[in-house]
Parts: sequence; C-alpha cells; structure tokens
Amino acid sequence: MARELSLKWPVVILASLLIAESCFAFSLEDSKFKGDLRLRYQYDHKSMADSSAQRHRARGRIRFGFETMVNDRVNIGVRLASGQTDNRSTNQTFSNFFTTKDLRLDQAYAAWRPSDEVKLLLGKYAKAFLILDDLIWDGDINFEGVSALWERTPVSGLGGRANAGFFLLSEDKSSSRDQHMFYLQPGLSFTSGSKLSCKIGIGYYDFQNVKGSVPDADLSAGTNTLADGRLKHDYDSLNPNFLLVYSTGNSGGTTYELTVLGDYIYNLDAEDSGFLIGFRVGNPRVKTRASWVAYYNYRRLERDAFMDVFPDSDFYGGATNVKGHEFIFQYAMVKGIVMGLDYYRAEQIEGDRNPLETLQLDCVFKF
Repeated sequence: MARELSLKWPVVILASLLIAESCFAFSLEDSKFKGDLRLRYQYDHKSMADSSAQRHRARGRIRFGFETMVNDRVNIGVRLASGQTDNRSTNQTFSNFFTTKDLRLDQAYAAWRPSDEVKLLLGKYAKAFLILDDLIWDGDINFEGVSALWERTPVSGLGGRANAGFFLLSEDKSSSRDQHMFYLQPGLSFTSGSKLSCKIGIGYYDFQNVKGSVPDADLSAGTNTLADGRLKHDYDSLNPNFLLVYSTGNSGGTTYELTVLGDYIYNLDAEDSGFLIGFRVGNPRVKTRASWVAYYNYRRLERDAFMDVFPDSDFYGGATNVKGHEFIFQYAMVKGIVMGLDYYRAEQIEGDRNPLETLQLDCVFKF
C-alpha cells in the first residue's frame, strides 16, 4: 500500500506538467493520420491423442488514428481499432450473418519531451521499452500507465538507454489489492560503421498483488499453475534480450538487413523460464513496391515463466507451457499493399503434446 501511495504524487506532477504544456492550439498541419486494413484467411489444425480438429476463418482488422503536435515538446495520439475486449487481438471474425463489428479505443496518450534524450508517456500506449518479439508481450498489447524513457545519443559507436514505468493491470472497487506492475530496463547500443549495430536490454518486472489472485477468465489462457483456483506464483521476472543487425545495399540504393535476435524470461518465484531465438532477412520496411522480409523463430515458454494473459495469442492461443516454430514472409505488391504468410507449429511441453498448426494468409492495405 505504501508503494501505491508514494506513486500517486509523481503521476499527479507528471499529469500537471503535461496539461500545462498542452495549453496551446494546434492545427492539422501538425498532425499525422495513418492506419491499416488487414484481411485474413486463417486455418487451424490441432492433433490430439484420440482426435483432431480443423477450423477455417475469414477475419478482418482496421486501425486508424492520428498523432498531433500540441507544441514543440508535447504531442498526443489517439487510435481506434476493431476488436472486442481481448487485450491481445484486434481481429474480428466474419460471421453471425453480417452483423456489425465493434470499434474501440486502442490508444490514447500524451508524450512530453523535456529534452532530446528524455521522453515521458502517460495514458494507453504501445511499446514503451525495448520489445523485440512476442515471446511474452503480444504485439497488439497497449500498456496503460506512465513510462519514462531515456536514450543517450551514441558517441564513438556506444550509446545508452534506460526505461522505467508503472502499469495498471486490474482495479477492483471492492478490494484494496489492485494489481499493478513496475518495470525497469537499462540497456546499451553499439554501432560499427554504417553496417553493424547491436542493442542489448535487461528488463525487470515487479508484479504487485498478482500471487493469490483469481485469473481473469476472459483473458487468461488457463495454463498458469493454480492453488485453490488462485495463481500459485508471483511473476517478478528478469528479461534480457538482444538485437544484432547487419545492413548492406546495392548500387540502386536498396537496403537489406540480416538480423539475429534473442529473448529470455526467468520467473524468480516459480523458477520457470522461456526463450526465443529468431532470424530475419530482407528490407528494413515492407512498404514500397517489391520490398520483402522473411523471418523465422523458435521459442519455448514454460508454464509459469510469465502470466498467460500477455504472450502472443496466435502461438497456441497465447498459452504458456508451449514450444515450437514460426515462419513469416511478407511482400509488397505495390506501395502500401502487402501480402503476408504466417505459419506456426506449436505443441505443449508437459502432458500430451497436442500439436497445433496455424496458417494465416494476409492482405494488408496501409494508409
């Protein structure tokens, strides 16, 4: 309780500063509008000990938002997205005889840069720290809370970074044990000429009031260990990761990158762990005509390595106690239109293997 009370004043002060910085008019000239429409065919095939199941789905996603400069130090952003209340998905399955689909608030944040190296975020926002993959954080998750980011401009090829913040997880008016999380992630970056770069981060997650709580039935994958229907373990964790990128180009000015990335998670209470190793080759961005990228990763996530409400929902339904492979290929047919293939093959670590294969074919329109 003392930690919660001590946090209120920094949040109040930060909010007051952002409001003070925002008391100026802004125009559309200072705003950037962007979004994307994704149409998807998805096939799932699960093999069990005594049977198998197949599923075919047509799915869609729309995201649209804007970011605008309030003044030279403060900007705000808002984004709407399709989907329901799932924190890990903005997809809508086409079904139910052409019923209308939901559109919800996906992001709403204020960002303040008191200096070139420091950024403060408040509200509901995307990645606030170095996240290289979706081993423990699904790509659709938008955090809710406050974050401070510092990044030192590289000098002689060496740069530094540090991120810290507080996220609200669950609030219940009938309980004084609201769930929240503190995080800290220092890191370094290295560059060698214009071709080789590396980023290293070491994250620490401090969960409060999670151990002994009842999992959210709508969000949990149901794979964490329970005792009398409550979470048996805390999820304070260490999360080192790295990103190594080698860039090259041809005479036409096209840039290609070869990337190796790694992620590791270790639960200090349950002593379960997980890791991911990935390889990516292709263009840095798949947007202009004929740009492309291919990506492969292998991951293993033990049952209580992390809370099962956060990992990639496309990999075995977002469960823990899983391992397996993922392969992605994306190709831009013309500017702003990207075709994609994503294939997963995963299975359970403990108990019956029950392999699950998932194939996703996407057409994405970026605007």
